[in-house]
Amino acid sequence: MNTTARTLLDRPPLPLPRCGRCAFTSRPYSRRKAADLLLEYAARWQQVLAAPGTARRHGGTLPWSPLEHGCHVRDMCILFHRRIDTFLGTAPPAAPAPGGSEPPPRYRDEDARRTSEELGRAAGALAGRLAVLTDDDWEHEDPRFPAPRPTLDLLTRHFLHDIIHSLSEVLNEARGTGRKAVGSHG
Repeated sequence: MNTTARTLLDRPPLPLPRCGRCAFTSRPYSRRKAADLLLEYAARWQQVLAAPGTARRHGGTLPWSPLEHGCHVRDMCILFHRRIDTFLGTAPPAAPAPGGSEPPPRYRDEDARRTSEELGRAAGALAGRLAVLTDDDWEHEDPRFPAPRPTLDLLTRHFLHDIIHSLSEVLNEARGTGRKAVGSHG
């Protein structure tokens, strides 16, 4: 490892900047709370998916309905779990399917109750994985990037931000409040 990368790893992880649209900040975020935050965010998503009219677009600024956003969050949990295993070298990278990939999922056609259940299972499995990461795992660098490489810690912070950011957009759109923040979590 080069000196620059080593120096960066010796410092505590930098927080993500506060998001002006969802108020997410990673300053109070600790690695040991990542699993709990994920489960909290997933539970809030499950509440959204249980609401009437989840599959309907609200005619506002969002291109997706709450159901479509919820499907995306479910899939992010599944993919991030795989990404951790690949990142840490515990699973081979998935090879693209020969002759192309599957067509993109039609989120709008999915069942909200089933999506909620699948989101809960995916988030639970991922939270279990996050809960057992060691300090070395958190500092593991993504080998696909040049030095200084992003660590699993940084990628997890971005992942959690994506989930709360989507939730904030959906809740604010439903309330008609535009960019009012859902709350700071980290």
